[in-house]
Amino acid sequence: MGRLHLDFERSGGRTVIARRRHEGPLLIQRPFLEPDGSCQVYLIHPPGGVVGGDSLSCRFEARDGSQALVTTPGATKLYECTRQPSRIEHDVRVSDGATFEWLPQETIVFAGARADVTTVVRLAPRAQFIGWDITCLGQDNGGLPRGALTQRWHLERAGHALWRERTRLEGGGAVLSAPWGLAGRTVFGALVATGASASDVDAVRDACTGSEQDSVAVTRLGEVLLCRYLGYSAEAARRSFQAAWAILRRRLLGREAHPPRVWAT
Repeated sequence: MGRLHLDFERSGGRTVIARRRHEGPLLIQRPFLEPDGSCQVYLIHPPGGVVGGDSLSCRFEARDGSQALVTTPGATKLYECTRQPSRIEHDVRVSDGATFEWLPQETIVFAGARADVTTVVRLAPRAQFIGWDITCLGQDNGGLPRGALTQRWHLERAGHALWRERTRLEGGGAVLSAPWGLAGRTVFGALVATGASASDVDAVRDACTGSEQDSVAVTRLGEVLLCRYLGYSAEAARRSFQAAWAILRRRLLGREAHPPRVWAT
């Protein structure tokens, strides 16, 4: 079991970690400051993988006016399990005037894994959020012949739901190969951003184009922009999402993109 609780606050023109509590194998490296004083944090899980019965819980709070970005130095690996499913929970709370970016590297679901992954984001009336997830089924695009994965997203503002989604994949199930599902593709992901307009959708569409094997789609539900990837390459998904993030950060948050250094390693 691992638990981590981080509180970010604005102090002296920069964002700092006001409180940090952890239990078990969930840690962070020292924070990195961007030129504008916003804070970047790398979330570390030393075991490197999640097995049956494991439970990881992260709670992030961005207080008034703070600007925080959390990422990971490498992929999250969900390994085969035979008994209890593994559980990963992310609880994000963003106060007025604050921004939070949740931009982990990909999750690799090994054959036989059984996992539940839940991300809940609660925004104050004047808070902003950008986040993504990228999921790879099987090692080396091996797919998911057995096992199960459930992913849940819940995004709300001032107690009112903005976007909810639940994905359930069963090993060998029809959704993995059917044209109305993943159509045999083994990598999928979604980027979500709040406060978007129709022109923001157009800008992201212009920057993110797919190929014969990879497709990228951009749409808007109310104020929520969704950019989706479906294909065979985690690297291609990251390129598309990073291009979208750079545009949205400038347009929605009024800040230039400073990619975490760990993304280049």
